[in-house]
Amino acid sequence: METPYACYLRLPALLDLQQPRTPDERTGQWADERFFITVHQSAEVLASQALVYLHRAAEHAQTGKDPEAAAALRRVTALVDILEHHLTLLDHLEPDSFASFRPLLDNASGAQSSQFAELFQRIAAANLLGPPTDDLPTEQPLASSALQALRGAVVRWRVRHLLLVERMTGDQPGSGGTSGLAFLRDQIDLPPR
Repeated sequence: METPYACYLRLPALLDLQQPRTPDERTGQWADERFFITVHQSAEVLASQALVYLHRAAEHAQTGKDPEAAAALRRVTALVDILEHHLTLLDHLEPDSFASFRPLLDNASGAQSSQFAELFQRIAAANLLGPPTDDLPTEQPLASSALQALRGAVVRWRVRHLLLVERMTGDQPGSGGTSGLAFLRDQIDLPPR
């Protein structure tokens, strides 16, 4: 019998989503591929929540609610920090282990994630909190400070991701047809010194 907790979270459906392509009898590779899938699926769920809070932050900023906008941006920062920790989880895979199931990805690549692309594009946008209007104060110091911290979290995530890919695949091309490390380096927008 399903508990109210399992029913509310739809756990049977959720836990059925991890479907490695590795045959079951190759237990070590199967477990490592399932780990890879689980971490990435979890990251996509967290990215979707970060987008929800980014939308809320913009709504609050447009109505002059600086503290509420800042609070929503701090939640996004916390989610990006957790996404960086997901990369730490993947650091527990050995490069040889990843190489054993990497061909099963076909051309699948994290670079194809529409959610991550939208998340990072929106965070980088100059008008993330919306254009200034005559009705609202142009200065929202709490939200501006929170946005700066969020952009720093994205840079940390990108650097951590670059280091992970460098350890796992070296100079090989990216699985989605990108140039690999060179492509990832170009994505890092370091602040001026």
